[in-house]
Amino acid sequence: MGISGLLPLLAPIQRQVHLRDFKGLTVAVDTYVWLHRAAFGCAMDLGLNKPTTAYISFCMKRIALLKEHGITPLLVFDGGCLPMKHHTESERRKRRKEARKRAHEELAKGNNAKAMEMFQQCVDITPNMAWELMKVLRKQGIEFIVAPYEADAQLVYLEKIKKVDAVLTEDSDLLVFGCQRLLLKLEASGNLIEIRAKDFPQVPCMKKGWSFAKFRQACILSGCDYLPSLKGVGIKKAFDALNGTSDAERVSILLTFGHSMKAPPVRDNYQAEFQEAELTFLYQRVYDPVQKALVYLNTPEGGVELIDDMSRFLGQ
Repeated sequence: MGISGLLPLLAPIQRQVHLRDFKGLTVAVDTYVWLHRAAFGCAMDLGLNKPTTAYISFCMKRIALLKEHGITPLLVFDGGCLPMKHHTESERRKRRKEARKRAHEELAKGNNAKAMEMFQQCVDITPNMAWELMKVLRKQGIEFIVAPYEADAQLVYLEKIKKVDAVLTEDSDLLVFGCQRLLLKLEASGNLIEIRAKDFPQVPCMKKGWSFAKFRQACILSGCDYLPSLKGVGIKKAFDALNGTSDAERVSILLTFGHSMKAPPVRDNYQAEFQEAELTFLYQRVYDPVQKALVYLNTPEGGVELIDDMSRFLGQ
Protein backbone atom coordinates (compact mmCIF):
# COMPACT_ATOMS: atom_id res chain seq x y z
CA MET A 1 0.00 0.00 0.00
CA GLY A 2 1.42 3.36 -0.99
CA ILE A 3 4.56 4.20 -2.94
CA SER A 4 7.15 1.50 -2.30
CA GLY A 5 10.27 2.92 -0.70
CA LEU A 6 8.90 6.45 -0.29
CA LEU A 7 8.78 6.52 3.51
CA PRO A 8 12.43 5.43 3.93
CA LEU A 9 13.37 8.07 1.35
CA LEU A 10 11.63 10.69 3.48
CA ALA A 11 13.25 9.49 6.71
CA PRO A 12 15.19 12.79 7.14
CA ILE A 13 11.92 14.71 7.59
CA GLN A 14 10.00 12.20 9.71
CA ARG A 15 9.32 13.61 13.17
CA GLN A 16 8.50 11.58 16.28
CA VAL A 17 5.47 13.23 17.85
CA HIS A 18 2.68 12.45 20.32
CA LEU A 19 -1.08 12.90 20.14
CA ARG A 20 -0.87 15.56 22.83
CA ASP A 21 0.86 17.76 20.22
CA PHE A 22 -2.41 17.92 18.27
CA LYS A 23 -4.73 18.94 21.09
CA GLY A 24 -7.56 21.14 19.86
CA LEU A 25 -7.15 20.04 16.22
CA THR A 26 -9.40 18.04 13.91
CA VAL A 27 -7.79 15.01 12.33
CA ALA A 28 -9.19 13.07 9.36
CA VAL A 29 -8.81 9.31 9.73
CA ASP A 30 -8.30 6.78 6.93
CA THR A 31 -10.86 4.41 8.44
CA TYR A 32 -10.13 1.38 6.28
CA VAL A 33 -6.56 1.38 7.63
CA TRP A 34 -7.97 0.91 11.12
CA LEU A 35 -10.44 -1.71 9.89
CA HIS A 36 -7.70 -3.70 8.16
CA ARG A 37 -5.48 -3.62 11.23
CA ALA A 38 -8.38 -4.68 13.46
CA ALA A 39 -9.45 -7.43 11.05
CA PHE A 40 -6.04 -9.09 11.34
CA GLY A 41 -6.82 -9.94 14.95
CA CYS A 42 -10.13 -11.61 14.09
CA ALA A 43 -9.19 -12.83 10.61
CA MET A 44 -10.16 -16.45 11.25
CA ASP A 45 -13.62 -15.51 12.52
CA LEU A 46 -14.13 -13.29 9.47
CA GLY A 47 -12.80 -15.97 7.14
CA LEU A 48 -15.18 -18.54 8.61
CA ASN A 49 -18.10 -16.06 8.58
CA LYS A 50 -18.41 -16.16 12.36
CA PRO A 51 -20.10 -13.15 13.98
CA THR A 52 -17.58 -10.71 15.49
CA THR A 53 -17.48 -7.07 16.50
CA ALA A 54 -13.78 -7.03 17.36
CA TYR A 55 -12.97 -4.74 14.45
CA ILE A 56 -15.53 -2.21 15.70
CA SER A 57 -14.11 -2.31 19.22
CA PHE A 58 -10.61 -1.63 17.86
CA CYS A 59 -11.78 1.43 15.92
CA MET A 60 -13.73 2.81 18.85
CA LYS A 61 -10.70 2.44 21.14
CA ARG A 62 -8.65 4.43 18.63
CA ILE A 63 -11.31 7.12 18.52
CA ALA A 64 -11.31 7.24 22.33
CA LEU A 65 -7.51 7.61 22.26
CA LEU A 66 -7.77 10.64 19.96
CA LYS A 67 -10.52 12.25 22.01
CA GLU A 68 -8.60 11.59 25.23
CA HIS A 69 -5.91 13.92 23.86
CA GLY A 70 -8.37 16.63 22.82
CA ILE A 71 -8.46 15.68 19.13
CA THR A 72 -11.68 15.75 17.10
CA PRO A 73 -11.73 12.77 14.71
CA LEU A 74 -13.43 12.82 11.30
CA LEU A 75 -13.52 9.33 9.83
CA VAL A 76 -13.39 8.81 6.06
CA PHE A 77 -14.48 5.57 4.37
CA ASP A 78 -13.64 4.30 0.91
CA GLY A 79 -16.50 4.37 -1.56
CA GLY A 80 -16.88 2.78 -4.99
CA CYS A 81 -14.11 1.02 -6.91
CA LEU A 82 -12.03 3.48 -8.92
CA PRO A 83 -11.84 2.33 -12.57
CA MET A 84 -8.17 3.39 -12.71
CA LYS A 85 -7.42 0.73 -10.07
CA HIS A 86 -9.37 -2.05 -11.75
CA HIS A 87 -6.24 -4.04 -12.58
CA THR A 88 -4.73 -3.58 -9.11
CA GLU A 89 -7.97 -4.58 -7.37
CA SER A 90 -8.36 -7.59 -9.68
CA GLU A 91 -4.89 -8.84 -8.75
CA ARG A 92 -5.62 -8.33 -5.04
CA ARG A 93 -8.85 -10.32 -5.33
CA LYS A 94 -6.95 -13.19 -6.95
CA ARG A 95 -4.39 -13.20 -4.15
CA ARG A 96 -7.10 -13.13 -1.50
CA LYS A 97 -8.96 -15.98 -3.19
CA GLU A 98 -5.84 -18.13 -3.26
CA ALA A 99 -5.02 -17.28 0.38
CA ARG A 100 -8.57 -18.18 1.45
CA LYS A 101 -8.29 -21.54 -0.31
CA ARG A 102 -4.98 -22.29 1.43
CA ALA A 103 -6.43 -21.17 4.78
CA HIS A 104 -9.19 -23.76 4.60
CA GLU A 105 -6.70 -26.42 3.51
CA GLU A 106 -4.45 -25.71 6.51
CA LEU A 107 -7.45 -25.65 8.81
CA ALA A 108 -8.51 -29.08 7.55
CA LYS A 109 -5.00 -30.36 8.40
CA GLY A 110 -5.35 -28.99 11.92
CA ASN A 111 -2.64 -26.40 11.36
CA ASN A 112 -4.42 -23.48 12.99
CA ALA A 113 -1.39 -21.18 13.12
CA LYS A 114 -0.78 -21.44 9.38
CA ALA A 115 -4.50 -21.16 8.70
CA MET A 116 -4.64 -17.92 10.71
CA GLU A 117 -1.71 -16.57 8.68
CA MET A 118 -3.54 -17.34 5.44
CA PHE A 119 -6.82 -15.86 6.72
CA GLN A 120 -4.93 -12.67 7.53
CA GLN A 121 -3.67 -12.53 3.96
CA CYS A 122 -7.20 -12.77 2.58
CA VAL A 123 -8.75 -10.13 4.85
CA ASP A 124 -11.23 -8.03 2.89
CA ILE A 125 -13.16 -5.17 4.47
CA THR A 126 -16.70 -5.57 3.21
CA PRO A 127 -19.33 -2.82 2.84
CA ASN A 128 -21.30 -4.53 5.61
CA MET A 129 -18.36 -4.28 8.02
CA ALA A 130 -18.04 -0.58 7.23
CA TRP A 131 -21.80 -0.12 7.68
CA GLU A 132 -21.75 -1.80 11.10
CA LEU A 133 -19.06 0.66 12.21
CA MET A 134 -20.98 3.61 10.74
CA LYS A 135 -24.03 2.72 12.82
CA VAL A 136 -21.94 2.88 16.00
CA LEU A 137 -20.36 6.17 14.90
CA ARG A 138 -23.79 7.69 14.30
CA LYS A 139 -25.01 6.53 17.69
CA GLN A 140 -22.02 8.15 19.39
CA GLY A 141 -22.11 11.33 17.33
CA ILE A 142 -18.77 10.79 15.56
CA GLU A 143 -18.63 12.56 12.19
CA PHE A 144 -17.78 10.49 9.13
CA ILE A 145 -17.80 10.82 5.35
CA VAL A 146 -17.97 8.13 2.65
CA ALA A 147 -15.76 9.09 -0.30
CA PRO A 148 -17.20 8.73 -3.80
CA TYR A 149 -14.22 6.50 -4.64
CA GLU A 150 -10.92 6.31 -2.76
CA ALA A 151 -10.55 7.72 0.74
CA ASP A 152 -7.04 9.02 -0.11
CA ALA A 153 -8.22 11.87 -2.32
CA GLN A 154 -11.13 12.64 0.02
CA LEU A 155 -8.83 12.92 3.04
CA VAL A 156 -6.54 15.34 1.22
CA TYR A 157 -9.50 17.41 0.01
CA LEU A 158 -10.78 17.82 3.57
CA GLU A 159 -7.35 19.10 4.58
CA LYS A 160 -7.23 21.36 1.52
CA ILE A 161 -10.53 23.09 2.39
CA LYS A 162 -9.34 23.32 6.02
CA LYS A 163 -12.09 21.14 7.45
CA VAL A 164 -9.30 19.13 9.11
CA ASP A 165 -5.80 20.06 10.25
CA ALA A 166 -3.99 16.79 9.50
CA VAL A 167 -4.56 13.30 8.12
CA LEU A 168 -3.98 10.02 9.98
CA THR A 169 -3.28 6.96 7.82
CA GLU A 170 -0.60 4.36 6.99
CA ASP A 171 -0.56 5.16 3.28
CA SER A 172 2.25 7.25 1.77
CA ASP A 173 0.09 7.82 -1.36
CA LEU A 174 -1.56 10.74 0.40
CA LEU A 175 1.63 12.76 0.01
CA VAL A 176 1.36 12.32 -3.76
CA PHE A 177 -2.22 13.64 -3.67
CA GLY A 178 -0.91 16.74 -1.90
CA CYS A 179 -1.35 16.05 1.82
CA GLN A 180 0.46 18.75 3.80
CA ARG A 181 0.49 17.17 7.26
CA LEU A 182 0.56 13.38 7.33
CA LEU A 183 0.40 11.31 10.53
CA LEU A 184 1.54 7.68 10.50
CA LYS A 185 2.19 4.65 12.68
CA LEU A 186 -0.07 5.54 15.61
CA GLU A 187 0.71 3.42 18.68
CA ALA A 188 -1.54 2.70 21.65
CA SER A 189 0.80 4.92 23.70
CA GLY A 190 -0.13 7.90 21.52
CA ASN A 191 3.26 8.05 19.80
CA LEU A 192 3.26 8.52 16.05
CA ILE A 193 5.22 9.96 13.11
CA GLU A 194 4.54 13.24 11.34
CA ILE A 195 5.63 14.22 7.82
CA ARG A 196 5.06 17.75 6.53
CA ALA A 197 5.16 18.54 2.82
CA LYS A 198 6.83 21.88 3.55
CA ASP A 199 9.92 19.93 4.68
CA PHE A 200 10.45 18.19 1.29
CA PRO A 201 13.40 20.50 0.41
CA GLN A 202 15.31 18.94 3.33
CA VAL A 203 15.29 15.51 1.62
CA PRO A 204 18.78 14.99 0.11
CA CYS A 205 17.59 13.43 -3.18
CA MET A 206 15.20 16.33 -3.83
CA LYS A 207 17.65 18.95 -4.98
CA LYS A 208 17.00 22.67 -4.99
CA GLY A 209 14.26 23.68 -7.37
CA TRP A 210 12.09 20.58 -7.02
CA SER A 211 8.44 21.39 -7.56
CA PHE A 212 5.57 19.36 -6.14
CA ALA A 213 4.73 18.32 -9.71
CA LYS A 214 8.19 16.80 -10.05
CA PHE A 215 7.75 14.96 -6.74
CA ARG A 216 4.43 13.57 -7.95
CA GLN A 217 5.92 12.46 -11.28
CA ALA A 218 8.89 10.78 -9.60
CA CYS A 219 6.53 8.79 -7.37
CA ILE A 220 4.42 7.71 -10.35
CA LEU A 221 7.54 6.75 -12.29
CA SER A 222 8.70 4.57 -9.38
CA GLY A 223 5.43 2.62 -9.50
CA CYS A 224 2.06 3.17 -7.82
CA ASP A 225 -1.42 1.65 -7.62
CA TYR A 226 -2.33 3.37 -10.88
CA LEU A 227 0.78 2.47 -12.89
CA PRO A 228 3.27 -0.40 -12.44
CA SER A 229 6.89 0.74 -12.52
CA LEU A 230 9.16 0.16 -15.46
CA LYS A 231 11.32 -2.91 -14.98
CA GLY A 232 14.34 -2.08 -12.87
CA VAL A 233 13.09 1.36 -11.90
CA GLY A 234 12.54 1.86 -8.17
CA ILE A 235 12.08 4.94 -6.04
CA LYS A 236 15.75 5.99 -6.00
CA LYS A 237 16.26 5.61 -9.75
CA ALA A 238 13.03 7.51 -10.43
CA PHE A 239 14.09 10.42 -8.22
CA ASP A 240 17.59 10.40 -9.73
CA ALA A 241 16.08 10.52 -13.22
CA LEU A 242 13.90 13.49 -12.42
CA ASN A 243 16.80 15.42 -10.96
CA GLY A 244 17.83 15.84 -14.60
CA THR A 245 14.46 16.76 -16.08
CA SER A 246 11.07 18.07 -15.04
CA ASP A 247 9.04 16.65 -17.90
CA ALA A 248 7.44 13.18 -17.74
CA GLU A 249 7.92 12.63 -21.47
CA ARG A 250 11.63 13.40 -21.26
CA VAL A 251 11.93 11.01 -18.33
CA SER A 252 10.53 8.21 -20.48
CA ILE A 253 12.94 9.10 -23.27
CA LEU A 254 15.77 9.13 -20.74
CA LEU A 255 14.86 5.63 -19.64
CA THR A 256 14.36 4.42 -23.21
CA PHE A 257 17.80 5.43 -24.42
CA GLY A 258 19.72 4.61 -21.24
CA HIS A 259 21.46 7.96 -20.75
CA SER A 260 23.86 6.54 -18.13
CA MET A 261 21.00 4.44 -16.74
CA LYS A 262 20.73 0.79 -17.74
CA ALA A 263 16.98 0.62 -18.20
CA PRO A 264 14.89 -1.42 -20.66
CA PRO A 265 12.81 0.26 -23.38
CA VAL A 266 9.57 1.87 -22.24
CA ARG A 267 6.58 -0.41 -22.84
CA ASP A 268 3.89 0.46 -25.38
CA ASN A 269 1.35 3.08 -24.24
CA TYR A 270 3.44 4.01 -21.19
CA GLN A 271 3.13 7.72 -21.95
CA ALA A 272 -0.67 7.54 -22.05
CA GLU A 273 -0.75 5.40 -18.91
CA PHE A 274 1.55 7.84 -17.13
CA GLN A 275 -0.68 10.77 -18.06
CA GLU A 276 -3.80 8.99 -16.82
CA ALA A 277 -2.07 8.13 -13.53
CA GLU A 278 -1.07 11.75 -13.00
CA LEU A 279 -4.56 12.99 -13.86
CA THR A 280 -5.95 10.51 -11.33
CA PHE A 281 -3.76 11.96 -8.60
CA LEU A 282 -4.75 15.49 -9.64
CA TYR A 283 -8.44 15.29 -10.47
CA GLN A 284 -10.00 12.40 -8.63
CA ARG A 285 -13.62 13.05 -7.66
CA VAL A 286 -14.35 13.86 -4.02
CA TYR A 287 -17.32 14.96 -1.94
CA ASP A 288 -17.48 18.59 -0.84
CA PRO A 289 -19.38 18.66 2.50
CA VAL A 290 -20.00 22.41 2.14
CA GLN A 291 -21.43 22.37 -1.39
CA LYS A 292 -22.85 18.87 -0.81
CA ALA A 293 -21.70 17.93 -4.29
CA LEU A 294 -19.06 15.93 -6.14
CA VAL A 295 -16.07 18.02 -7.20
CA TYR A 296 -12.54 17.45 -8.46
CA LEU A 297 -9.75 17.22 -5.88
CA ASN A 298 -8.14 20.13 -7.74
CA THR A 299 -9.88 22.53 -10.10
CA PRO A 300 -8.35 22.19 -13.59
CA GLU A 301 -6.39 25.33 -14.36
CA GLY A 302 -6.05 27.06 -17.72
CA GLY A 303 -3.52 25.37 -19.95
CA VAL A 304 -3.93 21.95 -18.35
CA GLU A 305 -4.47 19.45 -21.16
CA LEU A 306 -7.13 17.02 -19.97
CA ILE A 307 -8.03 13.73 -21.55
CA ASP A 308 -11.43 14.08 -23.22
CA ASP A 309 -13.24 11.43 -21.21
CA MET A 310 -11.73 11.18 -17.75
CA SER A 311 -14.78 9.26 -16.52
CA ARG A 312 -13.26 6.25 -18.25
CA PHE A 313 -10.68 6.01 -15.47
CA LEU A 314 -11.98 8.42 -12.80
CA GLY A 315 -15.48 6.97 -12.69
CA GLN A 316 -18.84 8.66 -13.14
